[in-house]
Amino acid sequence: MHRILAFVLLLAAAVGGRTPAAEPVRLVLFPLEFVSTSMEPVREDERVRLRLAEAELRRRLEARGYLLLDPAPVAAQMAPYASLRECNGCELELARALGAEQAALAWVGKTSNLILDITLRIGEVETGKLVRAGSVSIRGNTDESWLRGIRYLVDNVVFAERRS
Repeated sequence: MHRILAFVLLLAAAVGGRTPAAEPVRLVLFPLEFVSTSMEPVREDERVRLRLAEAELRRRLEARGYLLLDPAPVAAQMAPYASLRECNGCELELARALGAEQAALAWVGKTSNLILDITLRIGEVETGKLVRAGSVSIRGNTDESWLRGIRYLVDNVVFAERRS
């Protein structure tokens, strides 16, 4: 009888001591924006590159454990804004409507064909508090430079291990 009781207690401790897997954070990544301060009009290859970079950013965020939500259901509400990064927090309301816990905005800034930067900001929907952010400069307006910039931004800047 004592052995059975001990077995039941050990089993209960093992089952009770197990921590459930953490639910992934529901994140909406709004479409990547292109901000050009160069005198050139936006080219078609840059539009295509923007979608390529966004797809890589999505893959990187999913690999970090985020559950990415599709922003398409709020596309009509996004349409009046030329830029979500300059809409005074409207992305939080849009993210809330999607059931997201966090909202991410990212953009590529072009100064010239040689000088570009990529920025990512992730904020809490409920409080508006910035959770993670970073920016990198890249050289060259090519698929390779943009993808390398996205990878470096995510892995070495925004999610870099903090040293004490």
